[in-house]
Amino acid sequence: MEYDLLVRCGRVVDGSGLPSFVADVGVKDGKIAEIGRLKGNAAKTIDADGLAVTAGFIDHHTHLDAQMLWDPYGTCEPQHGITTVVDGQLRSLAGAGKNRHRGRDREKLRARRGDPAPRFGGGSQVELA
Repeated sequence: MEYDLLVRCGRVVDGSGLPSFVADVGVKDGKIAEIGRLKGNAAKTIDADGLAVTAGFIDHHTHLDAQMLWDPYGTCEPQHGITTVVDGQLRSLAGAGKNRHRGRDREKLRARRGDPAPRFGGGSQVELA
């Protein structure tokens, strides 16, 4: 077998900014080996006619913090082609901004996530800046 996987006739979107194009994608040893009109055979072939073939997408602004508590696989992300997430927005917001409600908002976020309040030394509360 020339390829482990051969994806035939898919619309390739390579992320370069160039227009998409219809091609075959040959995969060998877990890596893309060749893209174009391929003549080889494969252990598995997928007919991607009418479908997009893309690299995985990166979600650079996600709010999976809470969802990961009930869905540890983050199933909504891969269902939409996301293969990498940058998480942590809610955690980073807990101490952000200056307003009179900041402390109360921070406590709500901690309670929502189930985080314990930070303690210092003999159990006295530490005020985060």
